[in-house]
Amino acid sequence: MSNIPDYIITAINRINEFLPEKIKAMELQPTIKKKIPFGLSGAYDYYQTEIYNKPFIIAGVGDDDENMAPTVLARQKEVLLKQTGIIPVFVFNKIASYLFHRYTKSNIDIVVGNRQLFLPSIFLVVSREKPEQHKEPEKPPVLFQLAVLFHLEKENIDGITMQTLAEKLKTSYATVNRGIRWMKEKGFVTLSGGKEKQIQFNYQGKDLWEKALPYLETPVDFIVYTPELGISENGLVSEQNALAEYSLLNGGPYRIAVSKEEYKNLKKKDIYWDPFGEAGIEVWKYDPALLSGTGVVDKLSLYLLLKDYEDERVQIELENMINDIIW
Repeated sequence: MSNIPDYIITAINRINEFLPEKIKAMELQPTIKKKIPFGLSGAYDYYQTEIYNKPFIIAGVGDDDENMAPTVLARQKEVLLKQTGIIPVFVFNKIASYLFHRYTKSNIDIVVGNRQLFLPSIFLVVSREKPEQHKEPEKPPVLFQLAVLFHLEKENIDGITMQTLAEKLKTSYATVNRGIRWMKEKGFVTLSGGKEKQIQFNYQGKDLWEKALPYLETPVDFIVYTPELGISENGLVSEQNALAEYSLLNGGPYRIAVSKEEYKNLKKKDIYWDPFGEAGIEVWKYDPALLSGTGVVDKLSLYLLLKDYEDERVQIELENMINDIIW
């Protein structure tokens, strides 16, 4: 993607944060480019991509500000779709904040820099701007978070081998090996023994939780929506409804957590997906059922999911939930 403008790469990377399979931008095929009307041919930087094996045209504007009326953009979308047969995704480096919401009401697929995106064509909506973060030079593997929470909430894994841990977490030995090696480098575990290395955490209980917390993040990989409730027998109650199970707080919108494998099974069913549907299906980075057998997501994952939630009542109940844990 060396010839692709930086602002297009930024948008693609933002989309990839919420997809199980990474996408990339490519040069627009000449056969497609010829179909774009002359009046629009110079209006955008055109590229193409595929999401879930479905083609999309990327129509990008790299200017710092581009305030186009929603009716104009909607009309251009229809022209591009009619002439090429491919849905366009409009990519802007920056637009006025109020315009983003007006564009979404016109059902336009749009990405704004590394912040907001609205892709109704693939049922993906992220309206909240991405916060500025100071990240670790090397992002922790998902196995680190899963292993720590499994150890704290389900079963003490001190003394077991990496092969046994792979079986308990239903993943590959290679995945566990990479994760445990990272944990050893960061000082979280010690390995002992001969060929079959045994794992030993260097911290325990609340001390381990507090040491690990700076590296832990929301377990949700991405969210899809549907008006159909109860579509997954393997989903776990999540978000405010889960917090209601652990506190006196009232529940909220319908949200369930599923594994990526369960999401693949759901996609094979005749389900109507709708970005404005009332049922939110959270696809987690790890199988939520590994940490809970109650039908409700585990407490520590729930804390990580809601810790940045902008509701004082939620924050109070989260704090109470963590303080009530017997470590």
